[in-house]
Amino acid sequence: MINPFKTQKQAPISVGARYQTAGIPYLVWEVASLFDGIDGTPYAHIICVNDQTRRKTVAQSSLEGGNQYVFVPPEAD
Repeated sequence: MINPFKTQKQAPISVGARYQTAGIPYLVWEVASLFDGIDGTPYAHIICVNDQTRRKTVAQSSLEGGNQYVFVPPEAD
């Protein structure tokens, strides 16, 4: 039986990985650094690719969840 609640796990988050804001394909964010917060939660600093002054700190789980951010596969050279 297929479990409808099981999602396919993507590769671990890494520096340089890109994500777009869900529903807004032109807003792309790149992971600048990864760290563990004082609360024990893993976080990522992300920077907007089109406007380097836009920076955010988000929980890595929000990047993995696929609801707020969608992974952008690297382009083949």
